[in-house]
Amino acid sequence: MKLVVICWFGLFCLLAQQAQAQSGLRGDYYVGTNFEKKVFTRIDPAISFDWPKRNFSWLERTPGPGMPKSYYSVRWTGKLLAPISGVYIFNAKVDDGIRVWVGNKKVIDAWHLNDSKHFNGRVILEAGKFYELRVDYFNDMLGGAIDLLWVLPNAPRLIFNGISNPGESITSKYFFQKAPPAPVPTKPPMPVATTPVVAVAPPPKVIPKKPLPVVKSIPILTPLPPKRTAVVDTVISSAPIPKQAPEPSSDLKPGVTLTLETVQFEQSSYVLLPESSTDLNKLVQAMKANPQWYVHVVGHTDNVGDPRLNLALSENRAKVVAHYLIRQGIDDERITTEGFGGKQPITDNTTESERSKNRRVEITIR
Repeated sequence: MKLVVICWFGLFCLLAQQAQAQSGLRGDYYVGTNFEKKVFTRIDPAISFDWPKRNFSWLERTPGPGMPKSYYSVRWTGKLLAPISGVYIFNAKVDDGIRVWVGNKKVIDAWHLNDSKHFNGRVILEAGKFYELRVDYFNDMLGGAIDLLWVLPNAPRLIFNGISNPGESITSKYFFQKAPPAPVPTKPPMPVATTPVVAVAPPPKVIPKKPLPVVKSIPILTPLPPKRTAVVDTVISSAPIPKQAPEPSSDLKPGVTLTLETVQFEQSSYVLLPESSTDLNKLVQAMKANPQWYVHVVGHTDNVGDPRLNLALSENRAKVVAHYLIRQGIDDERITTEGFGGKQPITDNTTESERSKNRRVEITIR
């Protein structure tokens, strides 16, 4: 009877510890797209959020108190319990960037601007084990959204309209702040002695040996660091010299419409390519030197895709350029934006090289 009571009590304690540990993921919320300033921390039962930007300011939603409507980041951490063994597929639909680590293995890496795109990765997990989980997310301009799903190893590989099974949301029963402790095995009751106790003679005394004399260690001389050689001097002297700020372009003047040649975008995206900063920095410097100037930014696309989506894409490209100027210190009242989609190409669209030229931004100084 006592053994039964002890087992039930141990099981009750284990379930209570699991209930305490099963508390979702820790979410650290930051201002800035790269975790610049923490605003608050909370426990989220799942990663499934949509923070859209409405047409009216009083309906705009943010991730929480003190958080902005744009330019923020979140880091979720905790333990993930694998219910069965096999290959897991993690799917994420996100606007804008996401990185996912499971058991210290990076399974998704899309740390750039995305307009509600899908990403996935695979990892092998063992049933009953707890794995470290970390999810990084950032939102740039406008509203943000993130939805993290998984496809279990025993899930059917179905195809819906050409798209494979996207998976299901990971619910809070698989998220832990820390793994619950392993159950402590209950010791069986000691058997009752039926034989007489026999006295045992005490062990013989052990005479401790005298300690050996301490031998002082001989100090080891540390060699002096080698002298600097000519090869090191050559490497140091050949280090790249920091670039100076670009000079304002002489072509920038009121009434002139110019194409920002280096401002290029990825196909079907409003993600700026790295070389885009050259012309944009020149424009920032010119506008700071001429505070009376106003600029009208116009976005264009190639002819690939739905014309209606291309029109929205061109408007977003113009807004991305405007946000770049604003973040460099230009007053937003000095900037207007517009998009024409693929209606005004400057070259034909027969090759990728020509289409990349049509994915452009033009400015007019006023």
